[in-house]
Amino acid sequence: MTARPSPWPKVTNQLLPHNLFNIAEKYPQITYAEFPRNPLNISEGYRAITFVEVANAVHAVAWWIEQNVGKLEDVDKIGKETLMLFPSPRYGAQALVKLIESVDAKVMLMPESNVPVVDEVLKIKEMKALKVPAVDWLLSTVTERYPYTKEFEQYKHEPFVCLHTSGTTGFPKPIVWTHDWANSAVQTMYLDPPPGYEIQEQPLYGLRNCKKMRAFFQFPPFHASGMFGMIFLPLQLGVVPVYSPLFTTPAEGVQGALAALDVLAARDAEDEDIVVDTVMIGPPCAEHLGKHPEDVLSLSKRASHIGWGGGSVSRAATNAVTATMKVMNIMASTEQGMWPCVLPIGAPPKDDSAGYAAPHPAFNLRFDPVSKSTDDTVLYEAVITRNDGVEWKGHIQPIFKFFTEAKERRTGDLYAQHPQDASLWLHHGRADDMLTFITNENFFPTVAEERIASHAGVVEVMMVGTRRPKAALILRLEPGVKLEDVWKVTEEVNQDSPTYARVEKHMVLVTKEPFLKTPKGTVQKRAMLDLYGKELDDLYEKVGNVALYV
Repeated sequence: MTARPSPWPKVTNQLLPHNLFNIAEKYPQITYAEFPRNPLNISEGYRAITFVEVANAVHAVAWWIEQNVGKLEDVDKIGKETLMLFPSPRYGAQALVKLIESVDAKVMLMPESNVPVVDEVLKIKEMKALKVPAVDWLLSTVTERYPYTKEFEQYKHEPFVCLHTSGTTGFPKPIVWTHDWANSAVQTMYLDPPPGYEIQEQPLYGLRNCKKMRAFFQFPPFHASGMFGMIFLPLQLGVVPVYSPLFTTPAEGVQGALAALDVLAARDAEDEDIVVDTVMIGPPCAEHLGKHPEDVLSLSKRASHIGWGGGSVSRAATNAVTATMKVMNIMASTEQGMWPCVLPIGAPPKDDSAGYAAPHPAFNLRFDPVSKSTDDTVLYEAVITRNDGVEWKGHIQPIFKFFTEAKERRTGDLYAQHPQDASLWLHHGRADDMLTFITNENFFPTVAEERIASHAGVVEVMMVGTRRPKAALILRLEPGVKLEDVWKVTEEVNQDSPTYARVEKHMVLVTKEPFLKTPKGTVQKRAMLDLYGKELDDLYEKVGNVALYV
């Protein structure tokens, strides 16, 4: 078998397909990714997929698209521009139709296995629907090379892929990554640390003492984080992504990860138990781990580090996981890419610094004070200032590949500064998370929600109150748990909250159904308000002193 190149070649200013084809030609049999043979039964083990197989699949798909959809010069007649939209199947049909219409898409490409929401979409919107060939066929059937002669400088402003916003506060909106955006994101991963520092993400990037060059990934392939795992890590860094079995709940996700890592350990039969450098999970699974220390201990025997991103993780969960494992808190967004962050070399972690991060100076961030939280902590909005194109080897941050004329860009993300280290910042939520009551008083609910969610009997919680006279909770409890069982923690939160943001016991809506989620696992707040609009109206209008159960 061909040995992996070490160090992995750093390639920029090149279209990603060319990089794939070059590596596949030089190192055809090295592993690109590992995927479950049966995503529903991880005991059947993993399949190692090589670079030459991935390159072959790319050629096969290109030929299939030409034969079934049309040549590229014809495809522009189908929509506004030639692009591939990857929508999340977790949204409802109406949201997906709105997203599809926003890019004027005309062709739906479907897997062989049925996805129910696709049928619902096609009932609403007439589209040409095609089933793509099976992955096994694409990987194994030797295909003639598809002619691909484009070069980066000429085509860097063409679309690379179309993703979308999370839809936390409304319908998802399309976000088109160009090849130039992808190149900037790759340059961000290649940044050298300032003197005296090291890159925080090095366990994920395969840098320094990463023996395995493998990362276990639970992010969905249709999300920006999934694109980083599927494409940038193996192609640009040489890190092998190991994919998770399918799961629907945080508990299933954690247990599936543990089972998968055990399968790898049994297969590899090496002297040490560690099988991946990093496990990457979403906030819901991180919160679950925070309440199940035995699972954290089991995970620590298989992975050197754990990382999460896509949303805030509560202080309680962060501290619980950090007690056993080294944690990376990844800052990122679909528009900004991954924030490069740094750590002082050899410096021990500061007390209570878990979850904080120090942005790399090349990301050129400014933090503007905007408000205060319930505990009087000053909250800052992160603002990205455009680099001058000279420093940091001419690197311009990815966000300015969208907003090409902008000198700076407000992110809408709120942060709190570490009390002992001004370089460290903790994500505190989104500016649009703020509740604005009918009295024009404002309240950021993130800390309150996290404190309530830290109770072992609470599965999910969301505070509401915008355009209402006072605060209320939407709450989902563990089976057999009653509101009375968790009320003490709510009272403790009330004591630290302003009067208008305190929740009375009869202002709680207890639900049985899981909260509506974005692809990254955060709550779709606007959709939740729409879903429970009538029940919330009843809650605010009813007379009595009893919570409402639905």
